[in-house]
Amino acid sequence: MSEAPVIIVGAGIGGLTAALELAVKGCPVLVLERQKTVGGKMRQVHFDGFAGIDSGPTVFTMRWVFDELFDNLGLDFNAEVPLKKLNLLARHGWPDGSRLDLFADTERSADAIGTFAGSEDASAYRQFAKTSADVFETLDRTFMRASRPNPLSLTARIARQNVRGMTAIHPFRTLAAELARTFRDPRLQQLFGRYATYTGGSPYLAPATLMLIAHAERCGVWIADGGMHALATTFADLVTQHGGTVRCGAHVSDISVSGGRASGVQLADGEAIAASAIIFNGDVSALGAGHLGAATADKHKRQAVQPADRSQSAMTWSAIARGASDDIAPHTVAFGPDYASEFADVFDRRRPPASPTVYIHAPDRPAGGGRVASRATHQPTSESRERIFMLVNAPPHQSPREAPS
Repeated sequence: MSEAPVIIVGAGIGGLTAALELAVKGCPVLVLERQKTVGGKMRQVHFDGFAGIDSGPTVFTMRWVFDELFDNLGLDFNAEVPLKKLNLLARHGWPDGSRLDLFADTERSADAIGTFAGSEDASAYRQFAKTSADVFETLDRTFMRASRPNPLSLTARIARQNVRGMTAIHPFRTLAAELARTFRDPRLQQLFGRYATYTGGSPYLAPATLMLIAHAERCGVWIADGGMHALATTFADLVTQHGGTVRCGAHVSDISVSGGRASGVQLADGEAIAASAIIFNGDVSALGAGHLGAATADKHKRQAVQPADRSQSAMTWSAIARGASDDIAPHTVAFGPDYASEFADVFDRRRPPASPTVYIHAPDRPAGGGRVASRATHQPTSESRERIFMLVNAPPHQSPREAPS
């Protein structure tokens, strides 16, 4: 009898990474994904005649993590996932018509900030770049790449690395407060406060340590041929090439437990599959709520995230558009007029913001911004149709007015 496989529930990038590591090492592995395609949040929306629109993650950073992963597996990440590095990280605009581009090159960004907000804030940005790099280096191995980090283990690891590390990461000050101490121009405070939203948080509540994201972006933002979803499909193909199996449209409704260990799964259509072990690449709250059977519910009930503790969500739109502004770059942020009110709407009033900040991803735009070229003439034109993805922050739960009676 053949060995039962390790079953991985969920084909998000975490599940696919685990599957690839196991498959390359010769372990039988089966990935079961409820949706029709792999990728999880790394999904695409398709319209006739157009390439898919990334409608989840759109920015690829920290590629060295994948380089190291593939090197350890004897694979070449660059050969499998061709990437192009962007010089323009993002374009930012405000209701008063002001605009600021940030670049991978620190001095180029500092020069742009100097023109935008003055020499004092340009100098402040250079110091901010150094500080955010220090925070990143302090937390990279001790927290971000650590197994099951917690406050005690984090403190011990940082102390071994650098006794001044705990104060250097600014854990007791909010990101908004730290930025107010750093920059005079409120627009810059708003811009760099946006990094809190990358983790579903508010700059007025999240710790200043999240400034490390600014350093991660300065180290490089890349785009992949075929969009971010291509990363997931490449992983799935590699799992298959190394003997694993990836099944989409396979809804796991129950995880079986025998002798205190997970022993298999049952699909919604009644199919039962034995497993030597199970990796669950999904929301732990689904286990605690009993969505995958009663056997796992009690064990994970304490890990379930309560509604009041959830991070923010988002509303998104994917579209084919015509005649969008010349000012749009591949990654563009259009800020609302009142950032504090925007987050109060989301976290306190539990409603979509009245005047939101809008993130726009325009993958067909030239790397430096400007009009998309006509397919027929390859010349920039306001009549060219292009792919557009937009995102607005939103509460993770229903507003009181929408709550069922």
